[in-house]
Amino acid sequence: MKNLALSFTLMIFAAPAFAGGPPVKTETLVPGNIPWDYPAQPELTAELRGKVKKLGLNGLKTSSGTVSRALLLLPEDRARPGVISFELEKGKQAGVYQCEALGRGVTSTVPAAGWLGGMLGATRIYYLPPDQTNGATVPGVYDLRNISPETYEIELLGRGVTPETVAEIFGKKYDPAAKKKYFSAAYRDWFPAGTGVMAVDLMWAEGWQAGTQGETVPYFERRPEPSSEASRIRQGKQLAHNPKYYFGPYGRAGFAVHTDRWEDPERVAEPAAAGRPEPADFRWRDTDGCVKLRPGCLKLFNAFVAEQERLGRRVQLEIRTTRLLD
Repeated sequence: MKNLALSFTLMIFAAPAFAGGPPVKTETLVPGNIPWDYPAQPELTAELRGKVKKLGLNGLKTSSGTVSRALLLLPEDRARPGVISFELEKGKQAGVYQCEALGRGVTSTVPAAGWLGGMLGATRIYYLPPDQTNGATVPGVYDLRNISPETYEIELLGRGVTPETVAEIFGKKYDPAAKKKYFSAAYRDWFPAGTGVMAVDLMWAEGWQAGTQGETVPYFERRPEPSSEASRIRQGKQLAHNPKYYFGPYGRAGFAVHTDRWEDPERVAEPAAAGRPEPADFRWRDTDGCVKLRPGCLKLFNAFVAEQERLGRRVQLEIRTTRLLD
């Protein structure tokens, strides 16, 4: 893995025209501390705003159009959280933001062949390798799109999904059978009821990896065999909307930036949650190969994606790992 003590540059662009000056350096975005036991977005944002007024990542002119990016820095030590930084340009919420983020993938407290070992606090933990389906988030450049009920047919997966649950999360007017522009099979826990947050589609940006940590990552199709008739139908819907859906880094696909329900009092009160470390320690929350944010941060991130789309820009996330966060 490349050492990212070097300044952050967007080498993928030929003679880029930066809006508002060059992008800030990677080390500038590294906070003094990333709390794990409470939502830290306000203090991380305040610290970042004390150092910079703009990230210089919005409105980048390229030969393929105008691009705006968020930047996610993840530690090489997967037991630690990283930080995501992005900038809203207009309205009352205008300004740069930063909050904690996870990308460690599936973990286990039981060793398994090929899994990587580490420590989470005082607990020995093991990580699924990054080249496997639900391993650590793969560094590189991804295209972004809010998984909005207005544009997506969304099939909720997970326990306790009923028509009433769907109506509670997406509103009574949401019709899952209505023709939509996109399709997503998303987990019910990615959409906490009453929060107004949406998961964000995270799609490997083929042709945009040069000069990033995704440059040497193999990109190919590894389409899974349907496990049931329902999964076969679901796969057909994915492919109808995106024929290259199952292409990705290491043949992995189906990524998202999402949240969970561990800050929902009803979820914490469930008998199955008794004694679980996730409510008190953000670092314990599994990501299944995706990127996880707290609900409040995800709502701001939704606003960033929507704003930049309205401005006619291609919206992307660059993910990097750095020893500066270890």
